[in-house]
Amino acid sequence: MNISADFGITVTDTLRKKGDELIHKMDLSSKDLNQERVRKLFPDIDFISNIGFLAVTGGKHLELGDYIDSTPIIHVNEIDAVGHGSMKLSGLSEEESTIIVSAGSGTACIHAHKGIFTHCSGTGVGGGTVLGLSKLLLGTTDPEEIAALAEKGDESFVDLILEDVVSGPIGQLPSDTTAVNFGKVSKEDIEYSREDIAAGIVNLVGQTAARIATSVAMMFQATEIVVVGRAPSFVGLKNSLEQAASITGFTPHFPKNGEYASALGAMLVAEKNPPN
Repeated sequence: MNISADFGITVTDTLRKKGDELIHKMDLSSKDLNQERVRKLFPDIDFISNIGFLAVTGGKHLELGDYIDSTPIIHVNEIDAVGHGSMKLSGLSEEESTIIVSAGSGTACIHAHKGIFTHCSGTGVGGGTVLGLSKLLLGTTDPEEIAALAEKGDESFVDLILEDVVSGPIGQLPSDTTAVNFGKVSKEDIEYSREDIAAGIVNLVGQTAARIATSVAMMFQATEIVVVGRAPSFVGLKNSLEQAASITGFTPHFPKNGEYASALGAMLVAEKNPPN
């Protein structure tokens, strides 16, 4: 059986390929990455008799060596893994100049064109930022709780918008565009709800990712933006990213199963370059 793993900062995604079926699982990442960890991720695989490969990417995958028992390990560059997996899931033509936004714990931007993938930008702001700020401000790192709070909240109660500071729109920016994330907090001595704080956190991260992605897209004259990773599972973050991107005329694609784009890409690359 061909299997793959993407060792992310927060989550490890694994895939098993049975015929044409892909079976996805996720586990919280461990600080230790060794062959014993791999065996725990794939308890159903006998690496001595397995006919197939293990494709790996992310984390310190190079430390796993070239074999686990008799099963060859194929190491795939993270940028190539994200690129191939994202384009496969998106269904877009490789002829399109595309910016891929890998929105995980942090955010990376990859330019894709004619099967060539180039890391072109990024930011340390991402899903990990949502969790970190939520721990400090809300006392929780539970993604489902944060998402539920953010959906009920309103970021305009904590953010300053253009209408607050200049009484209207500026150029292409509508009057409800965020002018200062959390700008109202320093000016108003009031109690803020957990819901509004959560909405503000998610909005900050979504807008930051979108503005970096759209700037890079315009620089590379890209026509499409594809967003993958686990961070878009925050509905508020996805909405903020879409709204911020729309200001510059982009409508991002959020392909189904984007959370395991990198694990899929590792498998696709390995299938094109199977072990001897």
